[in-house]
Amino acid sequence: MTRDLFGFDSRDPPAKGEVSIALILHDQTDKAWLLSETGKAVDAQWAPKSKAKRGEGRDANVWTMPVWLARDRGFQ
Repeated sequence: MTRDLFGFDSRDPPAKGEVSIALILHDQTDKAWLLSETGKAVDAQWAPKSKAKRGEGRDANVWTMPVWLARDRGFQ
């Protein structure tokens, strides 16, 4: 457990080979999210829901995905 501004944070760190990134959600389908780092729809890329995981609560804008996917979509 780590301590953050709001108290203790029980969020698990990403697994080896994964990265957690704060992204903005522009749209979604049953199978993918349209995400960007900049907030501009022109920069948005699709990330499959089968490979990425969305955070919950105050971490709703944090997605965890494999490093290769983040690099492929230009998020790193």
